[in-house]
Amino acid sequence: MIIYLLSGPRSFSTALMYSFNQRTDTVVIDEPFYPFWLKRIGKVQPHYDEIMLSLQNIDANKIHDKIEEMEKIKGNTFVKNMANAVEDMNTSRILNYRPLFLVRNPAEIIVSHIKIDRSIAAEDLCFEHQVKIYDWFQEQTKEDPLVINANELIKDPKSILTGLCEKLNLPFTDEMLSWPAGPKSIDGVWASAWYNAVHQSTGFGQPSSTNLTRNDVPSEFHALYDEVLPYYHKLLSHSF
Repeated sequence: MIIYLLSGPRSFSTALMYSFNQRTDTVVIDEPFYPFWLKRIGKVQPHYDEIMLSLQNIDANKIHDKIEEMEKIKGNTFVKNMANAVEDMNTSRILNYRPLFLVRNPAEIIVSHIKIDRSIAAEDLCFEHQVKIYDWFQEQTKEDPLVINANELIKDPKSILTGLCEKLNLPFTDEMLSWPAGPKSIDGVWASAWYNAVHQSTGFGQPSSTNLTRNDVPSEFHALYDEVLPYYHKLLSHSF
């Protein structure tokens, strides 16, 4: 099985990837289409030059080939993606994968994201992309894709992961709840810029005692928050 995560940034997607990396029956891949997205939109982000080098002699179908080859070898492949890279994928091939959506409160995403990169727009946050892909999968397969509320994952990881594994017909294992601190061999080259917090972790950690709202978002990003909020609520309504 290919578990195909379609997330937004700063949504604990790396923690979820590390969780699946603890499984002996699963291999993980970190955002294989991110370089294509960066090149397409022409946005410079941390480690841009190194990321562009990874595009040499490779195309989308070669990445899909790798994903599918690893599934045959290991049994399961967990692919972490940002949903805004969907245009760079071969949609006829992802239709054969098991989609999984991870959604987080946009106030929390914005506040976290601007600590590293303040030049953000709706394109970066992925909410509209997630909704469009969700609807597309639903229309094509006549099934409801799986959606996880990131805040619930942090609040009660064992319960959420147990439920997810049940829906994926995989046995849950306690090894999914923790991992060694520090960088991982599976990390993308951009990890040192974006993964500092999760590198310091050995598990999903403790949830925040307060939920951020629009009032916690700097005023210059209020319009962005308002733009993506309806997409967030639509996705959240499908979470289990």
